[in-house]
Amino acid sequence: MAGRGARLPRAGVGAVVSSTERSLVLGAYTGLPARLIEPFARSLRAGGFRGRFVVFAGRCDDEEKNRLRELADVVVDVDAEYPRPAAAMLRLLRWLRSTRGLRRIYPAAFSLLTGGSSERRRRLEFHLEGLQSLRYSHYERYLAALDADPDSVLLTDLRDVAFQRDPFAEPVAGLELYLEDDSVRIGRDSFNTRWIRSLYGGDELERLRDKPVSCSGTVVGDGAAIRAYLQAMTAEIAGRRRPLGSHDQGIHNYLLHRGRLSPATVIANGTGRVLTLGKMRSYETAPDGAVLNSDGTVPAILHQWDRHTELARHVEAAR
Repeated sequence: MAGRGARLPRAGVGAVVSSTERSLVLGAYTGLPARLIEPFARSLRAGGFRGRFVVFAGRCDDEEKNRLRELADVVVDVDAEYPRPAAAMLRLLRWLRSTRGLRRIYPAAFSLLTGGSSERRRRLEFHLEGLQSLRYSHYERYLAALDADPDSVLLTDLRDVAFQRDPFAEPVAGLELYLEDDSVRIGRDSFNTRWIRSLYGGDELERLRDKPVSCSGTVVGDGAAIRAYLQAMTAEIAGRRRPLGSHDQGIHNYLLHRGRLSPATVIANGTGRVLTLGKMRSYETAPDGAVLNSDGTVPAILHQWDRHTELARHVEAAR
């Protein structure tokens, strides 16, 4: 029955495992309790993942960072890269961002206070918006420091992602980008509309209005493809003079639909290794409780599982 009986795998239960010691899962986490990523970490290993799970963490106290180290293979502490700006500056920008009628001037005030300095912009963004858009530069540097390219990489959100099997059960070749539910179009969704309009203006929004939405929260590729993707994302992010935060999805979709992320395989929701559940009204389950794609296959990755009460109950119970 739709939406009932879903479960996550128990350790050692059965699917094909294709990840290797050179497989990577990369995520970023800012200022939230480590316990919120327990479903992610537990289900990743229960599905048989053999590679390295790396978390870039900031604005967490020592206790939370130690807890993250229990859940991830590597925790990269980024706090030292972002010295705290003047308290008065942060208070002013937070007030502008949170005050109705003044929010529209927040980006301009942010840019003015950075004085054209990319380093100051990064510091302010970290303390105001977290690692949402800054994570791409951290990922890029991490991959550049490796002795060899990984064979497969997942760039992923953490709090609302869980696994039913090894994320690389199907081999990875090139770049894979995943669409949200087919009902979602850029110009019909308030968040995606705002991200494109505020970054690129009304004319670009009109050009992209009827394009499907690709979610930036889950991106898969081989090492070379992910490095190229990160290079494109970081270059475009650096060219924006505003606090990006969650606007990274606007950049992701702009680059995709403008043909600047090719070659990329764009995968419809309900047909691939990622099932994005946020805009779906219901989902199907197999007799064993696994959540199914619309084509009857079992997705390895469940994204935005917390939008469905019954599924969230099962995922939480699997901690």
